[in-house]
This record gives sequence, C-alpha cells and structure tokens, in this order.
Amino acid sequence: PPSVAVHRLLAVARRASPPLPPPPRLAVAMDESPARMAAIASSEAEPRPDQAEATTEEEWKPLPLYMARVDRFDQENIVDVLKLTTRSTKLKNAPLPSLSNAVWEAKDELTKDPFSMRKINNLGFMYLRDGQHDQCLNVLMRGWKRSNEIPAESLRFRYLMKASELSFGLWKFRQALTIFRDIIEPSDPGELKSYLILGAQVWASNGDVTQALKFFQRAVEGEEFTRTVRIFAAVSTELKKAGAYEAARSTVENMASGGSQAPCTDLALVDAFIESLDKRREVVTPEQLQRRIMLAGVGAGVFMLLCLLYWLESRSLAAMKWK
Repeated sequence: PPSVAVHRLLAVARRASPPLPPPPRLAVAMDESPARMAAIASSEAEPRPDQAEATTEEEWKPLPLYMARVDRFDQENIVDVLKLTTRSTKLKNAPLPSLSNAVWEAKDELTKDPFSMRKINNLGFMYLRDGQHDQCLNVLMRGWKRSNEIPAESLRFRYLMKASELSFGLWKFRQALTIFRDIIEPSDPGELKSYLILGAQVWASNGDVTQALKFFQRAVEGEEFTRTVRIFAAVSTELKKAGAYEAARSTVENMASGGSQAPCTDLALVDAFIESLDKRREVVTPEQLQRRIMLAGVGAGVFMLLCLLYWLESRSLAAMKWK
C-alpha cells in the first residue's frame, strides 16, 4: 500500500542522513568533567566580597545620632531652639494602639536568637521608630556590655550613644554617665560634635562642673557665635542645675564679635528662659498643692495613730501595775 511505501522511504532517508550535532551549550557541558562543572557552579553561587560586605551592612540598622545636624539650628530663632532641645519632664512614649508588624517581626527574630547583637540593635531601632523610648532602652541595655561585638565602629558608637541619650532623657543620669564613659571618642567631626554635646549634658546632670565645662568648651571651639549660642541654649538647663551656667555664659559672651544687637538679644532670651524655669519651680501648681495636702493628711493620720497606740500601751502598763 502507499502508506507502507512512504514509511519505508522515510526509514531509508534517516539511515542515510548524518546525525545532527548537539547544541553548543550542551556540547561544552558534555566535554566538561564533573569536577569542573561543580567548581563552576560553586563559583557562581558564592557572592563576591564586596556583595557580601554590602549585605552584612544592610542587615544592621544604624541608630539615629543625637544632635546629628546642629547646623540646621543656625537659621532657627533661639526661642525655637530652646523649645526643641530642652526638656522639663521625662521622655515620653508616642501613644500607639499597638506595636507595628515590623516590631513584632524583629521581636520574633530576637526570640529565635536572643544573643545576636545585630537583632538586639535592629529591635531597638524598630522600637525607636515607633516612638517607644523606654522599650528601646531596655533592649539596648541587654547588649550594652557586649557592644564590642558590634563589627563596625560607627554602628558601635551610635549604639552606645543612643543608650546613653535615652538614659539621660528618662532621667537615669548615673546610668547615662556610666554608658557614656564606655564610648570611644570618635574621629569623625559630625560624630564628635554629638559626642561633646551629650557629654556636657550628662556630666552636668551628674553634678561634675569641671567635666561639663570641658566638654562644652570643646563643643563650641572654632564655631561662629550663631552656632555657639545655640549649642549653649541646648545645654543651658543642665549647666544651670550643675552650677556651671554663668561660667559657660561668660565663654559665649566673650565670643560675641562687634557688639551687635543680635548676640545680646540671643543671650538675653536664654537668660529669660532659664529665669522662667526657676520661677516655674517656685510656683505651686494645683496638682502639687493637692499632693502636698494629701501628704499632710497622711502624716497627721499616722501621728494620731501613734498617739493612740502610745495611750493604749500606757493604759495597759498602768493596769498591770495596779494588779
């Protein structure tokens, strides 16, 4: 039949035609030995040194640096600088209905590996981003004594600076100073400025006038008067508590050039702000008055109770003598 004849012709044609060469890639792969192919695969899978370093750096979240941009205050009014940099109460958390998903993920990661300094650092970063300052400090304190395990010097510096800053903001002044003394003085000019400003505040909060003035004078050294008076405004309340305000003010006043009206006005505004704080402490608020009345009532009640116990004891002793 015709179909059988066609099939026979196709079979003869296949036998007569030469075999097709394999594709180029397949030919190369077939010529390569198994050891060679394994070496090629491992070299392609292994990241380059620069890629590995970039990945490691991305895993660490650098904590924001305290007073990192002092220059941005140069164009601000001195009153606004005082409002932004001084604090009359403890640092408060931002009101949140619940923690963000990023915080929960970071907490789960730390739970799986509780001794990882990178995960401690990153969870602190997440808490800080959500405005939860006390929880951030609690996490950072877990790794305070192991900060030397942080690989990069800048990351280590920011870690300790943030722990000291939050301790200072939460009025844990001794803890803030203890952490600050573990910080190695940086060589970077921007980091050094933050280090000196925080140092002046921390030392002043612990009553060390000499060290506070030393750090303050180094912080304003070589600066123009505009920035000097703003740095002075930022640390003025702590210097006042330590009794170093007048000495620091004299340093700033001597740097005023030309006797222009602006420097005198800025210093006068800082003086007025400090005086208002002193007067505010003297004025008794309704809450303070209520608390004092409550304490007085509790004291009077305790005194009356002691008198009653004394009278009962005297009466008991008298009854025993009569018998």
